[in-house]
Amino acid sequence: MKNEKLKLLRNFILLSIPLVILCVLAYLLPMSYMTTEYVMWDEEFENSASPYIDAETIIIGDSRAKSSVLPALLHEDTYNIAIGGATPIEMYYATENYIEHNGAPENAIVIFAPYHFCDIDNWDQTLYFNFLSIDEIAEIYIKGVQTGDKVIARKGRIGEMLSYRLRLPSKYLAQMYESRFVGRKAENMAKFDSIREDMGYCEFGSAAGDDGETHEVYHEVFDSSAEVLYYYEKLLELLSDNKVNVFVAQPPINKASGDAIHKEFLDGYSGYLDYVKDKQDYYKMTMLTEIPVYPNDLFGDSIHVNRKGAEVYTRELREYLESVGFWD
Repeated sequence: MKNEKLKLLRNFILLSIPLVILCVLAYLLPMSYMTTEYVMWDEEFENSASPYIDAETIIIGDSRAKSSVLPALLHEDTYNIAIGGATPIEMYYATENYIEHNGAPENAIVIFAPYHFCDIDNWDQTLYFNFLSIDEIAEIYIKGVQTGDKVIARKGRIGEMLSYRLRLPSKYLAQMYESRFVGRKAENMAKFDSIREDMGYCEFGSAAGDDGETHEVYHEVFDSSAEVLYYYEKLLELLSDNKVNVFVAQPPINKASGDAIHKEFLDGYSGYLDYVKDKQDYYKMTMLTEIPVYPNDLFGDSIHVNRKGAEVYTRELREYLESVGFWD
């Protein structure tokens, strides 16, 4: 009987070794097998976790902020720490960690797509990239339980979060196999360097125009997420508590989307922003609620402006901020 147990233990250990090796490789080599989307998260993780940046002005937001604002064209000493796919949830912790390791900037420009107040559509990606700490994920999950969020706190979520944290093959092996384990390293490192050279800017769509409709069009009303709103206000309070001069801007949408978007959605969204603006006495905050509508040829896909569109948006943003003395 004893020999049988030892044999079973030996077999179990032998079977576990390849799994452990895969978990270790998944942990150590993400830039070698992850898709290009991961690069933005890794670049921002490094910005948040170490004193790399000493910027006077930072851009905070999602992929529309990342692709719409060219720091070099906006103002000197500016860096774009927005992340493609992020909501105010992830950006609250990114900003908190940034301030902890780099100190508070003098100014922050906050830009989120309106639909990101309604849909937590990339939470699995956040978990997959392991951008947040265990403590941060726990806080978000507890808040999700309190708000009844069906994405953050759905049944089986704890087991999934543990699987991502342990880098189990069930979550990562397919991606590792597809990239042949190290096949994407050169491409990802080049993308990382490109983002750094552009001071955080990253182009998402590169087409010479797009007349597709954006996500906001599919919301008849502003059916917001309580979890997202909580973290959005928490983000603004964090900036206010650190005496940061804040400007809340709206990213542009193309004409096709501007023609199709529901008035009830726009009214609900602008009404919420007005509520936030009047809710408390922020340190210094200016907010624009109107969503700019640009010609279709300034969009690289249905959601994001191309580089030409980013140049137009950045110049207009710079002119407005200069007119109100934002940097004075």
